[in-house]
Amino acid sequence: MAGTATIDPMTELPSAAELPASLTVRRGRIVFRARRPVALVLPLLAVTEIAGVICLLIGATIGWFIIAAPVIGLATTAVVLRPALELTRDGLVQRQYPYSSLTRWDVIAEVGIARAGNRVILAYKLVPDVPPPRHQPAADMLRAVDAPYDGGWFADSLAGGPDEALAVVTRYLADPGLRAMLPVTHR
Repeated sequence: MAGTATIDPMTELPSAAELPASLTVRRGRIVFRARRPVALVLPLLAVTEIAGVICLLIGATIGWFIIAAPVIGLATTAVVLRPALELTRDGLVQRQYPYSSLTRWDVIAEVGIARAGNRVILAYKLVPDVPPPRHQPAADMLRAVDAPYDGGWFADSLAGGPDEALAVVTRYLADPGLRAMLPVTHR
């Protein structure tokens, strides 16, 4: 052969020590999962389970279905309906059934935390002359309170909270080399 080829080792994702504990790394992507509304879910689960047990004690076989309903409901909402914000090489992807919205890194000028009504939003300002993404419920709320941002994601429901999300997103926005280690976006 005419020459030798060297293969550089692939760069690795930041270690768990470098990322907040509330984040998950799934197939190379950094994922902010939404918290489950435990204060709402657990009382409803308890009441339904008690009703199912009472039905079984009085001999009604429908009690088995009443007992199974909350378990099936929790499994379905945890897998299908629970929104997530993912950091990929191409940008930030908000996944919430049935939509997924990609906001590319190169169109984000800055990120910050904004308050709109009773929601806390991880907001972004787009570079000039870039149209905002279509499906952005947070953008409507930001416009209603005249916030200086063009869009965003609901950060009060993200695991770890808005400050942790802002720190991680700001870090990846500022460092193209760090973003290059993330996998490409798959919709």
